[in-house]
This record gives sequence, structure tokens and C-alpha cells, in this order.
Amino acid sequence: MSYHLVTAFNLTDAEAAAELQSIAMEVYSCLGIEEYSLNEPEVDELLGMRSYSGGDLPLDVLEEVDTVMHAGSFHYKFFFSGDQEEVAKNFLLALQTKFLCEAQLETKVDEDWNAEWKKHYRPIHVPGGLVVLPEWEKIETNSTERVIRIHPGMGFGTGSHETTFLCLKAFLALKSELNQKDTVLDYGSGSGILGLATLLYFPDWRALMVDIDPEAHRNCTQNMALNQINSDRVDLLLLDERPMTQFPIVFANILQNILHEERDYLIERTAESGYLILSGLLKSQLSETLEFYLTNASIELVNQETKQDWGCIVLRKKS
Repeated sequence: MSYHLVTAFNLTDAEAAAELQSIAMEVYSCLGIEEYSLNEPEVDELLGMRSYSGGDLPLDVLEEVDTVMHAGSFHYKFFFSGDQEEVAKNFLLALQTKFLCEAQLETKVDEDWNAEWKKHYRPIHVPGGLVVLPEWEKIETNSTERVIRIHPGMGFGTGSHETTFLCLKAFLALKSELNQKDTVLDYGSGSGILGLATLLYFPDWRALMVDIDPEAHRNCTQNMALNQINSDRVDLLLLDERPMTQFPIVFANILQNILHEERDYLIERTAESGYLILSGLLKSQLSETLEFYLTNASIELVNQETKQDWGCIVLRKKS
């Protein structure tokens, strides 16, 4: 058995990169995407002796590496299954003609898949006391951080993408204002990481996960088991089953055009004094989306934050 890997090199335009990723997933049914800018020797050169100090690297050092990484161009790997060879070839042609970037197509044997996939996932430390661990990483028993374990599926929602990181950070900053027993709505739930993180902090809460893709719900079910979250605490819903009740916290980490199409629904689903956390937005899209949402007089801005090319908006429903 084999799989096909299309690599795009030296993309510098964040909006073009976001469009490319959207096309890869929605038009060409790409199974997964990896983003990188520095290889291991380059990271070692940047860290110098700090890479040999033992233990986890401090957050400020990790942020320094992140800043350097995002200062230059990006490379993207797009994964296709063994029976998608023609699809991969067509996607390669689109890369070279529409996006005018250097790209290549390789066919690899399945034995390479796990090693190739795993090396791009490392523990993600979110300010506020949460660490996102890939399922194969060991948990440090002396850590004071709360741990959520994730089986990286074929797409976003592993904690490594800036938008997921920002949503988790926003949740940790406001969780002290939430009741001890309630329900969270994760709209466009993907891996379920946002809703599941809420359940880890609130053992009496339930989560409603809404996604258009049944494969996302299968990945969410894996992550529920990894974190010992009972199935009776989670409802996995497709779009035509979406709830019409209200929630004290609503996550929507999806593309900008969907955020705009679903604005009224998302605001209506947010309870009075509740929070609506929006992401999936490029930094350049923040002001437009914020202005569009604030035309609804029932909500107000709490905070907005960016990480590299991506952003997150936290809104509050007025009481």
C-alpha cells in the first residue's frame, strides 16, 4: 500500500495559503495538511545551547522559534490516499498554474506514514495551564498543567494550529466566570478538542458537537476515549441536527465565509451574558468580521488576539 504526497514550497502570502488549504480539503478531498518552515538543523542552530538545557523549553523560547518560523516562507505537505493518484496529479497542476508555486508529487509506502505524521506533532502548551498531547507522547507526572490527549486526525483541531490554540487560550481566560453545570456548543467541532477541553475542566457539563463531516465525529469519539470522557456527556450532531437552544459558551472555529453565513444563528445560540468565541480567521479578516458581528446590538467585544497570521474574537451577549 502507498500514499501520495504533494509538497508546495515557499508560500509567503497568508491569504493565498489559506485559500490553498481550503481548496485542498474541499475540492480535492485532501486527507491532511502539514505546514513547516524550519527543518531540525535550522531549529537547533536557532536554539543553540538552550536546546541542551534539559526539561521543557520555556514558553518565551518556544515563541521565539515560532516568530522566526513565521518571518519567512512556508512549505505545505498535502496527503492523499493510494487510490487518489489522479486527484493528487490534478492538485499538483492547480498548484503550479493557479498559485504559481514550486511543487512536487511523491508516492510513499505506508510504512513511512506514521513516522512522517507523528514527527510534526509535539506537546502544545496553552497559557492558563493546559497542555495538548498527541496520544503517543508520555505525560510528565510532575506537571502542574491539565492534560488533554489528542489523536491527530486528517485536518485541523489538534492544538497545533494557531486558531485552535487561540480558542483554548480564550476559554482558559474566562472559564472562572462559567457555572459549574451547563452545556457547551462546539460548532464546526472537528476533532472535538474545544468542547472536550471544556468537559475536562467542568466534570458536570455536557457538550454538543456539530460538524458537517462524519469523519470528524469519528475522530472526536477517539479523543473522548483517550480522555476518558463518557459518551453520555457528548452529543455528536450533523448540520441538519444542529440545536436551537442557548449556551453559555459557543465555539465557532471555521472559515470566515461560514462565520458570516451563520452569524445570526451563532448569536442566537449564545445565552445572555454568555460568550461566543470566533476563529478560523486570518489576521487581515478580523476587522471585517468583528464589524459585521457588532452590527447586532445584542453583543459586545470582550477581546481579540492574534498569533502569527491568524486571529480570534471573543464576544459577549449582553444581559
